[in-house]
Amino acid sequence: MAASLAAGVVVLHLAYLAYAAFGGFLALRRRAWLWPHIVSTVWSVVVTTTQIGCPLTAAEKWLLGRAGRTPYEGSFTAHYLRDALYPAQYEVAVWLTMLALVLTSYVVVLRRRHGRGSPAGPA
Repeated sequence: MAASLAAGVVVLHLAYLAYAAFGGFLALRRRAWLWPHIVSTVWSVVVTTTQIGCPLTAAEKWLLGRAGRTPYEGSFTAHYLRDALYPAQYEVAVWLTMLALVLTSYVVVLRRRHGRGSPAGPA
């Protein structure tokens, strides 16, 4: 049971990472998505740049231990993504690319919002 729950946490973690990267664009459909995504972005930056660990990683490792498996060392991204999706030497570049994608989503959302509120121009 614990191993299945650990696998579920992996899926949830991957979904969170997808949301962290692309979720800002959800605000194009509904602006209410913008603030939760900003909070998600701040959290991701904090976890990436400090010693604060991700609770999803901690939960997965705890569940692996409960299942009798040896939990991996390091971060979720280092364990599952590094060298599988990108070479280790490009980790900072990947992180900066994701941050640029997030900031781009905010610019697109804010520009579209600003454009809708603008007058139509001369008649």
